Amino acid sequence: MIINIYKNMNKITYCVVIFATLFCLSLGTETLAGQAPTANAGPEDLYVDSNGTVVLQGSGYDPDNSNLTYYWNCSGGSLSNSGIAQPTYTAPNTNTQNSYTCSLTVTDNTSLSASDTTTIHINNSVGGMSVQTNSATNVSYYQATLQGNLNIPYISGTNYVWFQWGTSTSYGNETTHQGQNSSGSFNQNISSLASNTTYHYRAVAQNNNNTLYGQDMTFYTSNSGSSNSSLTITKQVMNISSGSLTWSSSVNANPNDVLAFAVTMQVNGGQDVHNIVVKDILPSNLTYRGNLMINTNLNQSGNIASGINIGNISAGGVAVVSYQVTVADYNSFSYGTNTLTNNATVTSNETGSQTASSSVFVNKSIIQGVFDIPTGLTNNFLADSFFLPLSIILLSPWLYFSGNLNKMVDKLKVRSR
Repeated sequence: MIINIYKNMNKITYCVVIFATLFCLSLGTETLAGQAPTANAGPEDLYVDSNGTVVLQGSGYDPDNSNLTYYWNCSGGSLSNSGIAQPTYTAPNTNTQNSYTCSLTVTDNTSLSASDTTTIHINNSVGGMSVQTNSATNVSYYQATLQGNLNIPYISGTNYVWFQWGTSTSYGNETTHQGQNSSGSFNQNISSLASNTTYHYRAVAQNNNNTLYGQDMTFYTSNSGSSNSSLTITKQVMNISSGSLTWSSSVNANPNDVLAFAVTMQVNGGQDVHNIVVKDILPSNLTYRGNLMINTNLNQSGNIASGINIGNISAGGVAVVSYQVTVADYNSFSYGTNTLTNNATVTSNETGSQTASSSVFVNKSIIQGVFDIPTGLTNNFLADSFFLPLSIILLSPWLYFSGNLNKMVDKLKVRSR
């Protein structure tokens, strides 16, 4: 009996083994069946001339050995047949060095699919001349050096190259057009950039009436936190109509007086400060009248209320932005003293946003037209000196606030003895 049980157990074990083997084989068959195909669009990058042709090197593989269908879709240009693995691609006729993406989708007979892409770059040229945009170098938080390459098969007239750049493909900025009459690389530096920003740019070349564009490329400016410099901001005001030539943080004024403001910026530390913008939104009853001056440069364009980009200040340097305003007329004020306080805002890549304020105390008398009568004398050598007329201080506040005016006065004192 025991022998029979042993024989029966062997039969059971044998059946279990056979069943398990068959079950595993069936699992393996199911695993192999129904797998998605793979797609290969060929090289990642292909290059073709404007209006030229190239054969796309597409292929596919299906582990189930089922039949495959192919479908190409391109963002630009045309195909001889979008339903085959290797169609002929025809580039558009353009004077812009664009790049287009072609996507290949491979589908098996169970509707499983896979996709892959290739990028086609259009080598634009006119009369054999072409321009290429290359990667930017020396990229920091405020500047970058844009790179390009010009190819000229023969010398023909004067060629000009430059770059277009901006925060989008609309660009909005251009570098200086520079002459180049031989094949080779060229570069130009751009500055006053914002930190942590992506910029687009492309090279441009021109020969006679033909203009060629390189492909769009981008770079990213770094964080401005590496700077060890700071910016000291002060704002002062002078009442020109009163005849007093004293700069101070506040001033008394009457209706219709003309005032001058000066915003002084000094860099503290061992690094330059870049992309400095000065903005002063004047309070009501103070009207901007122009005479904008940056350092000693007169008749600058722009409006201080909209913001003036003065560029960069070198390490340890000083810059002064001055401008004039007019006090509103008598009827714009209430009787007594009216306080007008305005804040100048200064921003830069390294120091962020800072403000400095000044105040104007406008006195309205009960009887219209009764105001203090200025004498024109200040008992101040800088204002009253024969050697230092009024026009110097009014036209050159940079000399005053940078300390150079005091040096000039000291020299004049010595000479006058």
